[in-house]
Amino acid sequence: MTNVGPVHLEKLGSIDNIALAKSELIEALPDTGVAILNDDDARVRKMLSVSRARVLSYGLTSRADVWAENIESHGLEGISLVLHHKREAQLVRVPLLGAHSAQTVLRAAAAGLAEGMQLGEIVEALMGQSNEQLRLVLAKGPFGSLVIDDTYNASAESTIAALNVLKDLDVSPRIAVLGDMLELGSAEQDEHEEVGCRAALVADYVVAVGQRAKWIAQSAIECGLDKSRVFVVANNAEALDVLSEIVTQRSAILVKGSRGMQMEEIVEGLGGTGY
Repeated sequence: MTNVGPVHLEKLGSIDNIALAKSELIEALPDTGVAILNDDDARVRKMLSVSRARVLSYGLTSRADVWAENIESHGLEGISLVLHHKREAQLVRVPLLGAHSAQTVLRAAAAGLAEGMQLGEIVEALMGQSNEQLRLVLAKGPFGSLVIDDTYNASAESTIAALNVLKDLDVSPRIAVLGDMLELGSAEQDEHEEVGCRAALVADYVVAVGQRAKWIAQSAIECGLDKSRVFVVANNAEALDVLSEIVTQRSAILVKGSRGMQMEEIVEGLGGTGY
């Protein structure tokens, strides 16, 4: 169980209802099962009390069964961290983008431990992985620019994490193409505004796509990005028109939005091919 966030607010009405629905998954595990819980999320941590199954926790503090420290981002080369379990500690370097990807490493390590692997075996397997992933996929764009394809889905948390990856890159200009985030219910304006403000601190240009993206654009301007560098468009085709005017050889273009926005059309329109 990775987190309890606002993504399903539109259908479930409150964060507490989302937590309750997710806890039912943990409660349904048999006593022969294993629940892997994110110790850094207070609502997930509480699910320990409803589990009949064995619990393995992961997180960024020593309270968790498997935890990480000294997390460093190395740009396009991936991340490194020190992985801990009981009295063991091992340095890991993996080709995943962004410091937030430490959570992915921790989840994988916890799953390996649940299956009886030793920490050394887990680290060896992690370091042997390729950089193939569903999120933050690198592609080549126009003029040799870099496209960061994160179109798999979007929440405020994952979008801010993707923006932080963009910030770590030694490129200019940084362009954030950000689409609607769906199913946020009553939190949708606040979530879009939070993303817009972070984008203003990271990107040189923001292209906001969709009906809700106006909140991203407004917030980006309010947080200091010049309005001449903020564009609001209705659809992916219009976004490509804007990008054709601002992309250069040194650009990095982050493309991010909810699955329903089909923003992979933008990546395809940019000619995104394997990096």
